[in-house]
Amino acid sequence: MHHISIRLLITAPILLCFLSLFAIADTTPQASGITAEWTATPETPEQPEQPEQPEQPEQPEQEVPTNPGMEPDQTPEPNENDQQQTDKRRTVDYIATSELLLERYPYALMSYLSEMDAILTSEEPEKQIFAIFRLSYLGSKNFQFVAYPGAIPEQWQPHFIATGEQTRKYGQTCHQIIGQITIPDSNIRVRVFKLTEDEDALSDANTQNKIVLALSGEKSSEAVQCLVTQSKPTHRVSSPCSLAVKHLQDIADLADSLKIMYPNHSLEITGYSFSGAIAQAAMSISETIEQAYIFNSYGIHPSWLAGMPEDRLARIHHSYVEGSFLHGQDYNLLSRYSRWKLPPNKVVVAGMKIPSTGLEPHIRHIYQLNHHDSWLDTFYNYVTSIWILHSKESVLRAFEANLMFDFPW
Repeated sequence: MHHISIRLLITAPILLCFLSLFAIADTTPQASGITAEWTATPETPEQPEQPEQPEQPEQPEQEVPTNPGMEPDQTPEPNENDQQQTDKRRTVDYIATSELLLERYPYALMSYLSEMDAILTSEEPEKQIFAIFRLSYLGSKNFQFVAYPGAIPEQWQPHFIATGEQTRKYGQTCHQIIGQITIPDSNIRVRVFKLTEDEDALSDANTQNKIVLALSGEKSSEAVQCLVTQSKPTHRVSSPCSLAVKHLQDIADLADSLKIMYPNHSLEITGYSFSGAIAQAAMSISETIEQAYIFNSYGIHPSWLAGMPEDRLARIHHSYVEGSFLHGQDYNLLSRYSRWKLPPNKVVVAGMKIPSTGLEPHIRHIYQLNHHDSWLDTFYNYVTSIWILHSKESVLRAFEANLMFDFPW
């Protein structure tokens, strides 16, 4: 028995190391598809379910919401003694349905396109075919990509790039369609999409006239990272977080300018990953922006959402791919991702979980169209799929696969 104990002491740590490296790559989804997540102050213990509350009617766990402004199973936790109402909040994630996938797919597509350097370019035919098919889908839904400077408010035209030239091999150049507004002094870029069913409609509830701001913030700056890791500054001092406040105000000013230019259109915002964090914070300061659609998003520090009314929180619609490294997976201490500390804050609204089983090969193909990884990064992406499943390509492919769209790649 003494020798067996010694062997166990030697082999157990080795086995645990190998398990931590490989186990998260193939984590199976929960049978029920429902997960409970708490974002609470450290001194507050988790409380058991209390289904019988007279002031709140019961809702079926996977029922599609009849009110598009509210998500299924989203019930705020009472918060009587907290200064920041978002410090303590309970959300229950819910499984994607065909109706919700169809409703949110255009936003997932717009957020994907926002992260591309150019919408169309003749340099890489595969990318061009990929974009043309998906732009055609948006066109079939009456969404138009704004690439003409005259369709942008005058004060923002100096920050707008409509087209550009790309240098090709042997000194040749090719034309690119860009259509981006750059937020001053930042790496945040915005593509604008316009949906118009009736230009003359003023307040017809059946008319869907929209302007969508699709944010690009995948390459986050120090200022954008403040949203995720640090509290909102209370004083006007020179710091990255103060610069983040300025960026958010610029986005709000852009939304206000577009609302003046298009008074018959509602304003919405969409973003993926870090740009999803920006979209959440923008909703907290802009009354003009009515809805936010975010994908595989980082959660932001609760102070940036402090005082935000519940009805506006309910208009932040989060969707995430099952198995991505921000949602539902343990952090792999043996992979390269341990260099990036997992942000402590979670998205405070309920999330729609999109199944991803069996999609990794398709996601990798689209991923490789847009990224040129080193051999080491490629190796890690095959060993564990948490980063691949977090990518913008994963969001798009997960939507298209579950909707059974027959698009290229």
